Amino acid sequence: MKKKIVIGAFLLLVLITAIFFIVGAVDSYNYDMDPANGVDILEGVGAAILIVIGGIVILCESDLFFTVYYFLVKPKTLPKSILMTLSQLMLLTVIFSEDLAKFLSQYVSDVFKEEIIVIFPIFFFYVILRFICVSICFLEKD
Repeated sequence: MKKKIVIGAFLLLVLITAIFFIVGAVDSYNYDMDPANGVDILEGVGAAILIVIGGIVILCESDLFFTVYYFLVKPKTLPKSILMTLSQLMLLTVIFSEDLAKFLSQYVSDVFKEEIIVIFPIFFFYVILRFICVSICFLEKD
């Protein structure tokens, strides 16, 4: 029963997110295409950006589902739990990378003023951790 509730809740969340971003993209596109609004260049780019952001949000929700499903339904082991938690923390760190870059540039080196220098290693570490988590979960026998 717990399994169905978790799956249903996350499917509902993904559906609401998809509808929200698609409606926003359609509204943005309609606004850009209306000649009365005076948008001459880059028509429809706002809609494309909304679709891309919505896709990223849905990927983050899917990743969160994978972690929540593991902690609520699957049998837990200490190494898998640590990997799951660390990968979620890395994703959260990517979201707050601007503050981290500001802190590092102020107290460590001016090299970190460029936020991208902080984002890439953190995101790469996240991808490696998530790949290990997924590999372990699919390779083990329940």
